Amino acid sequence: MLLFKANIALLSLICRIFANFLLRNTMIRSLTILYVVFLLLPSALSAQTKRALIIGIGIQEDANWPKINGDNDVAYVQQMLKRVGYTDVRTLINGQATKVGIISAFGEITNACNVGDMVYIHFSGHGQQMTDISGDEDDGWDEAWIPYDAYRKFDPQRDKGEKHLVDDEINFLLMAIRNKIGSIGAMLVVVDACHSGDSTRGDDEEETIRGIKDEFVIPGNQISKGVNLTEQWLTLSACKDYQLNQEMKNPKVGKLTYALYSISEKGSVTMEEIHQFMQRNRGHYVQTPVLTGETSTHNLSDFIR
Repeated sequence: MLLFKANIALLSLICRIFANFLLRNTMIRSLTILYVVFLLLPSALSAQTKRALIIGIGIQEDANWPKINGDNDVAYVQQMLKRVGYTDVRTLINGQATKVGIISAFGEITNACNVGDMVYIHFSGHGQQMTDISGDEDDGWDEAWIPYDAYRKFDPQRDKGEKHLVDDEINFLLMAIRNKIGSIGAMLVVVDACHSGDSTRGDDEEETIRGIKDEFVIPGNQISKGVNLTEQWLTLSACKDYQLNQEMKNPKVGKLTYALYSISEKGSVTMEEIHQFMQRNRGHYVQTPVLTGETSTHNLSDFIR
């Protein structure tokens, strides 16, 4: 990073010295621009660090949540990211992934980030809709990641909703990273969860579903009008809003997680290949992963190749 800043200072001096020449001579101006490009490119590339935060939850403090296998996803994501050059990889598994623990881990990776870094965030676990307290959702429901210590239903003693990690809070945490890595940095958020479902789990003939159909209702809530935030990163979600997120049966991991892991073993990851994987490994229900956000400037192969 120091080398990068030194090159910037040098270029500034060169530009001042040759200012008069640049105004009068098109050829010199063109050569100087080429010099800038070739001088800055190696330094910028060498300064980039690939960083990741992986959160995997399979069991909850509240026994009312059905058992899933989000914790099993972590090892697969770690292997995949190591294979493609990520050097700063942090993990939270089960009891480590309380709401406080998740927010703290976001803060740590944010503090570590520099301009130009590439960041990968992965959440495997339950999701749930809950009463919208900011007023930014047209349907009146926020979507939340479920930390280890979040409860399935409102409990005035143990969880009044403050232990859910709602989308507004997630956006705030992600924007902090975006501000650190700047416009030349890149970020991918993978969500192998679901905010609507039935969370069934039975014998080998049944599907293990991430997410539940019942909402977390906060009684007597007063809604104030909020603001919709722009998604300044890529988000890869395991399924469409109305679909169910089904796990693999063998191995017992998230289907989106295993799709990324398997495809990356052979080369770059694309949405076409992910959809083909889902077709080959279809369970009882159709499941269509969705890519949103900065799709015009980045694609999955920028992060996993």
